[in-house]
Amino acid sequence: MGLTFPLLSDVSRTTLEAYGLLDTDPKDRLYRYGKRGYLIIDKAGIVRYKKVLEKPGDIVPDDELLKELDKLK
Repeated sequence: MGLTFPLLSDVSRTTLEAYGLLDTDPKDRLYRYGKRGYLIIDKAGIVRYKKVLEKPGDIVPDDELLKELDKLK
């Protein structure tokens, strides 16, 4: 793939839970599923941007993400 950063696999869902991306509504048929979320974490490990989307098909526009990334410069 040519990526220059590590990817995360979260089978135990601990990272999803830590960042508030885990749906834990027992009434939901997909109990304990990961919501679509966007996080920008700086080099110090501080979350500088977080957006959790309710619908799995929704996306954050590229220009919004690029704007947030520019704030880190």
